[in-house]
Amino acid sequence: MDRSGVKKRLLGLDREYGILLVIVAFIFTVPLWSRPIPGSVLHMDIVNIMCLAGTYACAVLGLNLLVGYAGQISLGHAAFFGIGAYTTAILCTRLTWYPTWLGVLSGMVLAGVIGWLVGVPVLRLKGHYLAMATLGLGEIAFILFTQLKWLTGGTVGVLNIPPLSVFGFAFDSDLKFYYLVWAVVALILLFSVNLIRSRVGRGLRALHSSEIAADAMGVPTAHYKIRVFVLSTVLAGLGGAFFAHFQRYINPETFILSLSILFVTMVVVGGMGDIWGGLVGVIFLAFLPPVIQALPEWIPGIPEGLTNFGNYQLILYGILLIVFMMFLPRGIAHGLERGAAFTNRRYRLLADHVKARKYE
Repeated sequence: MDRSGVKKRLLGLDREYGILLVIVAFIFTVPLWSRPIPGSVLHMDIVNIMCLAGTYACAVLGLNLLVGYAGQISLGHAAFFGIGAYTTAILCTRLTWYPTWLGVLSGMVLAGVIGWLVGVPVLRLKGHYLAMATLGLGEIAFILFTQLKWLTGGTVGVLNIPPLSVFGFAFDSDLKFYYLVWAVVALILLFSVNLIRSRVGRGLRALHSSEIAADAMGVPTAHYKIRVFVLSTVLAGLGGAFFAHFQRYINPETFILSLSILFVTMVVVGGMGDIWGGLVGVIFLAFLPPVIQALPEWIPGIPEGLTNFGNYQLILYGILLIVFMMFLPRGIAHGLERGAAFTNRRYRLLADHVKARKYE
């Protein structure tokens, strides 16, 4: 690589790390200015919503590596999210002496092992066949969560899950959990930046463009597909484990098809193949339900039945997928980047114009 190429690469890394620092600074100052105001339209608990968004972000950032960079579609990641949640919930409620942080690690490991066992045969499929196979996997997981009553509690689920504790420090409030989960999300983002800039990341992009061409260039496509699939399932298991300790209660109805579709929608809306896209999609869609439910307070006259998000969430996700795939296929993150670049160009042109007028 010549000197100019090295310089461009370093500038690209500086840009990515700069964006990461800005995101981290913003996220970690949210609790300072986002306290709910009782009796006003700003009464929603932003920290609580962001805690839930953080658990989803762990899964979605991994799914973005699989879908956005490797081009492998999965409609069953709710299963791995549920495996992580049930693993830590069962261990930490049945074995009261079992450390909760070890329960989280156990959920990640089990999700990864099952991901590897499933991924080896399933990833031989391509396109919509792979999507259908992972869809079936999600349904199998839901049935097992429901029918294995002696283990999962059946439709009742698992109650009284203890808060996450690390070496005696309990993350037993929304604020404490918020900082924990978003610190982990920041580490996942940092890992993703380095992964995508590595040889493996370039191989994933080649795989996404054309698996045949990638094979011809010597990229071990089968190996890379398994690795990124397992990585995405481990991160989904991590998100599920965090979710269990945050909610303190889980049941099978949480880990259904709509959750898998939500994860995919977050990737598409945020921006497939964009490191920051998954994060943008998570925050956008995490706040969408409470905003819709608050509309009657903001706009009088709207029937409350129209604000019951659960009645039409799948319809809304479908509409968002269609609209973004047709009109903004690279997602909100790319749109924001283009907007920032356009504003920067306009500012430079204006500055040059003012400077030229000054010396006339």
